[in-house]
Amino acid sequence: MVDTTRLEKLLGRAPDPVAKRPGSASVPATRSMALSGHRDMRREGAARALSPQRLVQVEAQWDSLPGFRRNPKPDAAISQFNKQARAPEIIAMFDVLRTQLAQTFAERRVRTLAITAPLGGCGTSFVTAGLLASFARRNEQRVLALDLNLAAPALHRYFELETPGPMDRLISGAASPHEHLVKITSRVAVGLGAASTTPDLLTQSISAHELAEMLDELTVEFAPELVICDLPPLLEGDAAMTILPQMGATLLVADSTSTTAAEITQCERLLAEKSDFLGVILNQTTGAVRGFGKRS
Repeated sequence: MVDTTRLEKLLGRAPDPVAKRPGSASVPATRSMALSGHRDMRREGAARALSPQRLVQVEAQWDSLPGFRRNPKPDAAISQFNKQARAPEIIAMFDVLRTQLAQTFAERRVRTLAITAPLGGCGTSFVTAGLLASFARRNEQRVLALDLNLAAPALHRYFELETPGPMDRLISGAASPHEHLVKITSRVAVGLGAASTTPDLLTQSISAHELAEMLDELTVEFAPELVICDLPPLLEGDAAMTILPQMGATLLVADSTSTTAAEITQCERLLAEKSDFLGVILNQTTGAVRGFGKRS
């Protein structure tokens, strides 16, 4: 279902980190920390060993996160898909991808990873969920995954979890991280969101400033060694382009049956100046699992 041999690591220096943004008095009270000093650390991944006192604080934050609550009435079709996606050969592919990425992150000092696609239906949420599950099985690093596809959130489906309110509340600071982050293991968590109830959300852009503040807040409170973000499609609107400058690296998910070479080339041009482009993952879905594997 996922051909990790198509992950072609491109050599080269990552672009310079974005300039620090000044603080804003309009940031809600839930975001009262001085965060801008952590911007470069988050994007570049300039991780340092935590002091014993700091480690205690971070572990306390992780311990305070709510555990996952399975949806009492999961969709039967997605449950069947998830069962098939846990096949040993698929798990092994995601484990290979996890190892490749972990090595690349260490070499390039990258901490934030965006996963996007040319168009909807290529399987970014499936790839994000599979990769996060692989980190959870190892449970050695502090890893956060965030569903930033506000118009069509889907990560909750692959974990069969209940969803909190729309993710735009967390981005804006109207909701705290503890309202959206769900602990999968002691060191792995996922930030979930429901589809927004705002009628004109599809015509609105994510605020780059608010997104940066949210990511900095998570960096300060939870000290993740990796943040994986499930993004909207790159060629549908400007939401992904708003998020990408905050990311250290990007993976592109292509669908084996519908993505064209021209679409991949167009995406590569767009990604060239936004973050360190790591390569393309070919999502191969066949038979009964085709529908859900390609949907998001």
